[in-house]
Formats: sequence, C-alpha cells, structure tokens
Amino acid sequence: MRLQLLKVFVAGGGVLLLTAALHGLVAQAQAGQQAGSKRSLRQPAVGAAQDPRPAEGANPTVTLDAAVEESRNRLLNASQTYRQSLEKLLVLQTQDVDRTRSQHLRNQKLLELGLIPRRQLETSEQEMNEALSRQSETARQLESIDHLVAEVRAAEMAAPLAPSSALRTGLPLIRFVGSSRWSMADSTRVDAFYRLKFGRSLPISAYGQTETHQRLGFDHHEAIDVAIHPDSTEGQELLLYLQAQGISFIAIREAIAGSATGAHIHIGPPSRRQAITR
Repeated sequence: MRLQLLKVFVAGGGVLLLTAALHGLVAQAQAGQQAGSKRSLRQPAVGAAQDPRPAEGANPTVTLDAAVEESRNRLLNASQTYRQSLEKLLVLQTQDVDRTRSQHLRNQKLLELGLIPRRQLETSEQEMNEALSRQSETARQLESIDHLVAEVRAAEMAAPLAPSSALRTGLPLIRFVGSSRWSMADSTRVDAFYRLKFGRSLPISAYGQTETHQRLGFDHHEAIDVAIHPDSTEGQELLLYLQAQGISFIAIREAIAGSATGAHIHIGPPSRRQAITR
C-alpha cells in the first residue's frame, strides 16, 4: 500500500508541485508588473498635492529580477522535495526487487525438485524483471533531477563567465564555445569516438528533451547529457576530443558546493528556460 501511494505522489503530485509553483509565480509577477504600470500612468489632477510617500499597505512592484530569483529558489526547493520522494520510493522498490529475486531463486530450486510447474518459475522471473525495471526508472529520474539542478546552477555561473577555448581546472564548471555547428546527429560521432577509446557506448543520461526538462521548463532539445565526471580519465579524454572537434560543451563538476552530485558533461547549446507545461 505504501508503495502504491508513493507511486501516485511521484507520478502526479511531485511533478505538479513543481509546475504549479512556477506557473503561479510567473502569473503573480506579471500581475504585479501590470499593476505597477497602471499606477505609473495615472497623472495627478492639476493643483492636487503630491504625496511622495507610498500608500500604507501597498506592496512594491515585483521586479523581473526578483521574480526570476524567487522562481529559481522555488524550483530548487521543489526539486529537492521531489528528489526526497523518489528516494523513499527507491527504498521500497529495492525491497521489492529483493523479495521477487528471493522468490524466483526458491522457485528455481522447487522446479528442480519437480514440486512446481515451469510456468510458475516463468511468472516469478517476470515479476523480478518488472521490479528491476521500476527500480531502474526511478534511479534514472533521480539522476535526471540532479543534472537539471546542476544545469540551473551552471546557467547562473556561466552567465558572467566568458566563453573559453582553454580547459581550465579548479572551477565548478568549464564552458567551451566551439566553432562547429552542432546537431543531434553529431552525437553518433561522439559515441563512435568513445567506443573506440574505451570499448563501450557513450553513457548518455539525457538525449534531447526529456520529461524532466519539459515539466520544469528547460529547453534541452539540441543537447545531450553524458553521465561522466569531467575530472575522470574518461571525462578528460572526452573534453579534449570535443575541444579538438570544435563542439560546444559545459562540463559541470558539482550541483551543490562541496558535492559531486549532478556532475556530468552537457554537449551542445546551454539549456534555456521555456514555457512550463502542466
């Protein structure tokens, strides 16, 4: 029962909390700006005394910068709440994986003794695989949230950071703007390099626009995220290859100061804020 309740919260309420909070904030900010514009357009009557003091109880006009800052804080806080819910769900799903695996192993022994039909063994195997799939999907969503939080912070840090053609160390992120025109089809070239170099496929964690990016209002259509720490051997080799090919990237070392959570390599143009979908 607990597992089902958490599934409902995460599948619906968790995401709706994020979108509703940001949507309501934007509407509130726009209403405040419109009200401020109307007040500024009213001209005082001729001869009327002008009192420079603001009316009692009047709220100051919500500036765009303030709205953006509040939007950012709410997004990060809601992301953390959503992440905590997924972590609780993952614990229950891990227990479910352990239970179904144990049952499947018991059925294997019972089948060897001729005490159960093969169909019962196949059913327990299917249940175990489904439990593993649910666990894997929740882990993927957790990783996606970590990467999104990292990209929010990266956008803040990259704004005043001049694009560089040098791979610098000691920074929370490395930003490189290449001369090549990037398209999603180019990801096959990057994957081919990685396969040749390390003997396995490129660990892409987000290819183009994902559900997490869409619901939280970020345009990720023309980019991919690679689940590699920039400071690892694989990360350094990949960054050198991207630089040599003139491919733009942002290498994110951390999502929160002092933590490696969310570290990954974003290949392509930076994510941009867009309209939030319900």
